[in-house]
Amino acid sequence: MKKLTREERRSQRRLQLITYLLFLLLLLAWLLSYTAMTVAAELPAMYKPEPATQDGSLPGDDTPALVRCYLTEAEQEAAENELIEAALLSHAVRLDDVTVTHYCTCSRCCGKSDGITASGRRATPGVSVAVDPSIIPLGSDVLVDYGDGELHYMRADDTGSAVKGAHIDLCMESHEAAIQAGVRTATIYFIEEGAI
Repeated sequence: MKKLTREERRSQRRLQLITYLLFLLLLLAWLLSYTAMTVAAELPAMYKPEPATQDGSLPGDDTPALVRCYLTEAEQEAAENELIEAALLSHAVRLDDVTVTHYCTCSRCCGKSDGITASGRRATPGVSVAVDPSIIPLGSDVLVDYGDGELHYMRADDTGSAVKGAHIDLCMESHEAAIQAGVRTATIYFIEEGAI
């Protein structure tokens, strides 16, 4: 291989630089012409936005845009509650025709007035329920269905001398409320503590 002179090397570099510049110029010309063609070209029908009709719906849409297509918070919560109830009921033991009576934390109902239940928890009106622990274990979640389409959630916190067999005694906020609630019959579901 022959050694090139300084002048020959400079000439070769100039030729390479001119070649690179011409390539870049051609690439830039192609890019500009491609951009001009795509901007001027009409979009295919599948990419054209369809104009909205007067009622706010799009052509071919059977649901007007003004109608909500999602659940409200209340509807979401109701749907979640249904799923939770279904999961609980799938693990629950069912007792039919259970007698439901009512008590309060006064000394007339309990023989004491400290409000402490057999489980050691404080009696909570509308939540605590006295059970026969040989039927429903203490600490179980108790769901009461009076047949009104709603499940009432309670907890087996207490026992009572008169609560035997298919009988529960629901804690109320006052003695008058307990008397007024009277005696009812319901279907009971219970889930032992830690079963789920």
